[in-house]
Amino acid sequence: MARLWRIAEGGLRAFALMALASLIVLPALQVVMRDIFTAPIIGLEEATRYCLIILVFLAAPSLLLTNEQIRLSEFVARLPRGVRMVLERVTLALSGVSFAVIAVAGMMSALKNASTRTPTLDIPFWLFTLPMVVGLVVAAVGYVWVAIRRDDPPPDGGNVVL
Repeated sequence: MARLWRIAEGGLRAFALMALASLIVLPALQVVMRDIFTAPIIGLEEATRYCLIILVFLAAPSLLLTNEQIRLSEFVARLPRGVRMVLERVTLALSGVSFAVIAVAGMMSALKNASTRTPTLDIPFWLFTLPMVVGLVVAAVGYVWVAIRRDDPPPDGGNVVL
């Protein structure tokens, strides 16, 4: 499972990094085309929004390995080992369940709006929701997996070992 997780997370991270690069290049290109050549590229703003969606949701599973979730690590580090273990497992499990619920809601929304398309680039709505569903499903599986097999969370919030 650890090897499969690293492959899935690495692939999603690569897509997220490409989306991040696009978030830098596309607006800069639009500024150059609009201000220097007075010929803006139609639909570039929509493409930029799609890259932001890809970045946010496909990078979500990467938070698990780096232990970069929002939390009160100073408070957690002061807890006794047993309480810290229970709190960490419950938090990870609830995070996984939450991600799964949001992924199901996203999938239901995509199915409900299957015929909808974006106004400028005519991109199908399901394509906009796909990064969210994929990223959250992978994150949900990862969080629940780590919650089940977590031995002792690092008190300083260090990296997760799968």
